[in-house]
Formats: sequence, C-alpha cells, structure tokens
Amino acid sequence: MIQRRLWPVVIVAAMAMAGCSTSTGTSPSGSNSAGTVGGDLTIWVDAARLPVAQAYAKAHPQVHANIVTFDGDGNGATTLQTKIQLWNRTGKGWPDVIFSEQVNDPVWMAQKPFDFAAPVKDLIPQDVLGQWPASSTAQCTINGTQYCVQDNLAQVVLWVNKKLMDQFHYTVPKTWQEWASLGDKVAKEHPGYIVGNIGDSFGHWIYLWGNQCPLEQVNGTSVHIDATDSHCTRVAELLDPLIKNGTVPPLNVFTPDFAQKYGGADSKVLLMPGPSWYAQAVFDQALHMPAKQITAAPPLQWGTDTPVTTGQVGGGPWIMSRHSANLKTAADFVTWATTVFNPSGAEARPGYPAYAPLATKWLEQQAANPYYAADPTPALKAAADQIWPGWNLVSYPDQPVWSTSVVTELVAGKPLSSLLEPFGKALKQAAQAAGYAVN
Repeated sequence: MIQRRLWPVVIVAAMAMAGCSTSTGTSPSGSNSAGTVGGDLTIWVDAARLPVAQAYAKAHPQVHANIVTFDGDGNGATTLQTKIQLWNRTGKGWPDVIFSEQVNDPVWMAQKPFDFAAPVKDLIPQDVLGQWPASSTAQCTINGTQYCVQDNLAQVVLWVNKKLMDQFHYTVPKTWQEWASLGDKVAKEHPGYIVGNIGDSFGHWIYLWGNQCPLEQVNGTSVHIDATDSHCTRVAELLDPLIKNGTVPPLNVFTPDFAQKYGGADSKVLLMPGPSWYAQAVFDQALHMPAKQITAAPPLQWGTDTPVTTGQVGGGPWIMSRHSANLKTAADFVTWATTVFNPSGAEARPGYPAYAPLATKWLEQQAANPYYAADPTPALKAAADQIWPGWNLVSYPDQPVWSTSVVTELVAGKPLSSLLEPFGKALKQAAQAAGYAVN
C-alpha cells in the first residue's frame, strides 16, 4: 500500500511483545517450522507492517527480533539506497528483512551497486511461491530471478458510493465511456460531487496502467516509453472534460483540502477508481465516510475491448538480504507474514493478501464487514487477476516524475492531453539516468 510517510526508528525486543496482535496457525507445508528457527533477526518495516513483525516475535519466542520502523513509502526517496551503500561500505548493518511500500525497490536492490536482495528460490518452497498470482510474481522477478514476495495486491477497482448512486438514481458504469458520460451528467445535475480524482503521485497507475499505456515495458536493459501511444492519448482525451468540469479534480486524496471538500458524513465522492486498500485508508481513515455507503464494482472496461485490464497502486514487497547470517529464519518470517498473519478478526490486515489461500480467508472477512454498503469481494477478487502485465517495474521512481510534470500543471489549469509528451520525455530522462536504453 502507498499510504503513509514517517521516519521514527524503534528497536523492539521480542520479550516486549506481550500486548501485540497475533494469529494462530502454522506456516504452509514445506516452510521452516517454528522449532527449526531462532537467533537474531533484524526486520525493517513501515508502520502498517509493524503489527505483523510484533506478532511474529510473540509467536516465535526463540527468535530475538529487532524491529525497526522506517519510512516505507518515500515515493522515490533515496533513503534506502543511501543506507544500503553505507552498509556495503562498512561491511555491516544490513537488516535481514526489509518491507517497502515502494514496489520498484527490489529492482535496484537486486542489482549493482546495491546487491542487497537475496533470491527467494530455495528459501521459500516452490509450492508456496506458486500461490502468488502471476502478475505479482512478475513484479518480483528481475532478469529471470525472483527476489521478493508481495505482501498485498493493490488492484484498481471502481469504488462506488451506493448511498449516493441510489439517491441520485444513477446506474453504476461498466465502461470508461459510461463513467465519463456520468461525470458530465453529475457536473450538470449535482455540481460539487466527484467521480474520481487525479492529483495523486500514482494517478497514472490508476488511469494509464489499466488502459495499457506503454510507459514501462522493460526488455533487459532497455525500456519502451511512449506516452503518445493511442492507449495513452485516448485516456487523456476522456479525462480532460472531467478535470475541467470539476468531477475529477487534480487533488491528492490524503490532503486536508480534499477531506474538507469531499469527505465526512455528507461525502461528495460518488465514484472513484482506486486500489483495493482505498476502503480503509481513504474512505474510512482519511475521509471519515460513515459505514453503509461504499462498496466496490469491477474495473472499468475500455469500450468493448477484451480482456478487461486494470492497474495496481502498491503491492508492497518483502525483501530478504543476501548478507543475512540467518536466512532460514528470515525466510520463515517472510513466509509467516505473507501466508499466516491475521486474515480475519477485529484487527484484520488492511490489504488484500497476495498469497491466494490467505486472500480467500481475508475475502470472507470483508464480505461480512459492516462498513460496506454491499459485498465488495466479487469485484476485488476478479480484479486480482486483471492487472495488466504490460507494465514492468523499473529501478527509477516514476511517481515524482508524474507529480512534477503532470499534477502541478493540471493544478495550473493545463489539459492532460498537452502534458503527455513532456511527461514521456521526463520519464525518458529518468530512465536514461538510471542506465536504461530507451526505445
């Protein structure tokens, strides 16, 4: 998930875990059992993953866990790169496991000059690894070798305010064209209400990824970038009138301004394309929308194009260090964190588990979650297999490029259609600076 930024560092010993959340169960067959692991284990996590590290320490008292919380989502910040280079120079300090909300981190971590990530083959059994969706495994695979496993999927669906849709007597759109037509109608009939937003640093992952805009197609050391492809320009042409009429504002969903304008009990969010984690992180926590309003509909289809494809915003990876002196325990922790931890209960994990058997349990919990206006799980489950594989993760961060070259210009009143070409050029510069050949 891409949600938070923080930078406190906390060291927590396993003996201090008495009050933390946990779950029962054992790791899948073939993984290391609790009786065969132990010793010191240093784990770096973001705030959202702190409970799983604490729960593992409580469930495995033979492991002395040093847990460090850090900014897992720098949106391209070089904090981790600086840290790893320092550890490499001094020959010490590497954590055994890192969780990152920046999904492209494994790409550079697996390559020189960092050489941090350990291949997961032989650390996690193949029959377990086979339970991740192909699109998820692909994002963790660099030059044919898998270097991470994703904690959660962040597939984009269409979030629907069922209360408002019923009140306004609107039908939930199934295509992008129907969605845009409804946006035009909303601007005329209910000004001030919105059907989406495009002010986030990951807006292109929502609107362009799912519509097959070729911005990150990697082949070895080269990357294909074409922001003027028809799959890109058609999306911009669809969005421009909605940005202009105010139903898709260029505002960030996590800003106080957005919450004040569109959140609260009288929320003005009618529809919103967004990832699976929006339910809790955006609608509940950021916008404070009451229960019984929001549910999920399937990803929008482009006209009659098949198959339907969608984007992804997040899907944070767990990465083990090739420098670890305790890889067996590191692998046991990563396996436990992704295949066992907390799919249900009052403190159920917020993200859609990438590991399929755990996702099934999590979906059962969400289907009964009283926050939703209707069961969101059919849409979430279907979208998990619809993430377009035509985007590859790259070693350079693209979100700052989108924010700088597109979002700031949208705020200034420029149409998205006029910004695609300079966005593509800025991406090309970022790719070349990272050592890619661009075609």
